[in-house]
Amino acid sequence: MPFLLSSTIKPIFLSMPVLLIPFLLLLISQVSVAEGDYCKEYYSYKNDTFTIAVPGKASFKTFVNITRSSKDPDQKNYSGYCIDVFKEALENSGCDLPYEFVEFNGTYDELVKNVTNKTYSAAVGDITILADRWEDVEFTVPFTESGLTLVVPVRPGPKAWIFLAPFTLGTWLTIGVVLVYTMFTVWFVEHRSNPDFKGPWYDQLGNALWFTFTSLFLAHRERIQSNYARVVVVAWLFLALVLTQSYGSNLTTMLTMSRLRPRHWSRAKVGCDENTFIKKYVQDKLHYKNAITIKDEDEYLRQFETGKITAAFLESPYAKVFINKHCGNFTGIRKTQRFGGFGFVSTEHCELIFIHVSMQIFQKHYSRLAANVSKAILRLSEDGTLRDLENYWLTPNDCSESKEDAESLSLQSLLGLFLFSIGTSSVCFLLFLGHLLMNYLRDHQSSHDENENNDQSVPTRNSMQIIRNVGRYFRDADIMHPRRSPSSRARVVPEMRPVETVTAI
Repeated sequence: MPFLLSSTIKPIFLSMPVLLIPFLLLLISQVSVAEGDYCKEYYSYKNDTFTIAVPGKASFKTFVNITRSSKDPDQKNYSGYCIDVFKEALENSGCDLPYEFVEFNGTYDELVKNVTNKTYSAAVGDITILADRWEDVEFTVPFTESGLTLVVPVRPGPKAWIFLAPFTLGTWLTIGVVLVYTMFTVWFVEHRSNPDFKGPWYDQLGNALWFTFTSLFLAHRERIQSNYARVVVVAWLFLALVLTQSYGSNLTTMLTMSRLRPRHWSRAKVGCDENTFIKKYVQDKLHYKNAITIKDEDEYLRQFETGKITAAFLESPYAKVFINKHCGNFTGIRKTQRFGGFGFVSTEHCELIFIHVSMQIFQKHYSRLAANVSKAILRLSEDGTLRDLENYWLTPNDCSESKEDAESLSLQSLLGLFLFSIGTSSVCFLLFLGHLLMNYLRDHQSSHDENENNDQSVPTRNSMQIIRNVGRYFRDADIMHPRRSPSSRARVVPEMRPVETVTAI
């Protein structure tokens, strides 16, 4: 019996490699098909043409535009951003499959259903990828992001007081404080010995204020004699230079760029697209029950101009096109809602479909072709082709980025310069004050010694008298500076003596 079993099993083991060879060949052929021969296999199997539906009621012709041929009225021309992306992806995928476009004039949901029931092989257009549409079709990777954007008209900023806009209120107040403090320091140092800062108190105040203000424009003519005051003025001039340059550049930016600010909008006057899922989404999810439905891009503009709508909910690609086309008149408020994007779509038994949200949809048993097209879209994104197509179709006008408001310079931006100027003025003020105090003590000691030498009694003074004397000295004392300007030095004019005439005898 054992011999019988061994004799029976041995032929079976010997025949197993022969049985495995056809299975391995079949597996290798399937792998080769999955890796790149799928397009040829499908074409040899079907030997027909793909019928690709294109939405005929697209709200924005930038994405899908269908026109009749001038040579043959029965022939239609298909163009737009989605059409170009489809052609580029199909060419990049290596699938040279025959196809034809067919116009479809129903809703987008009806378009997807017609792909599902095999009326069309696929669909190309601005069809948004949604979870409800994912059940019976295949999508490729998105080629355009999608979200919800509220488009509103803009109102220009106030121009009458725009000259105050380069700096914030806190910056203007700080400039005034620093200017007054610098004026006081220069006056305190210079008014004893500089004739430009002498006279009645109102003349001294006016001259000091005039000098400090005109130094902003380097237009002052008063001469500075004290080295302490010169250091203060140098720090102030450095601050003034930075302030004037910053003010000029920021004001130029604000005058040359539009200040786009959204107008106030009413919930009762909001528009949305009537041919997409946005209408139901806005009414059910966002609770805009009275949203006005609009059929195309031109009607959006007319409704805005007549005031029937004050805002419009658009998908992000639509909003980008609308704002770019009407540059400077509208702006967008990006919402947090996000959707699947635009792409290609097809049903379970179909090969190729474009969807409005940057994806492709394919029939389920054509998922390998969908994977090939998805890979092609990724390559187009990596080599910059998608970016170039988007710039060509969606944003041909370079205006969206340059229309942002220029920010006013805040106090934090210039705080270091203000502290430098105030610190320099404070140090010079304290040094000069100490210099005056030393002179006062020296003069007071000299007067005290002189009275003692003359045997004169020195009257006793209380603290208030001492403070008043010190203050009077600080106000009226003339400090002899080691360096004077040439104009302050008295010129010595030689005395002219009469010439004696000698008479010869």
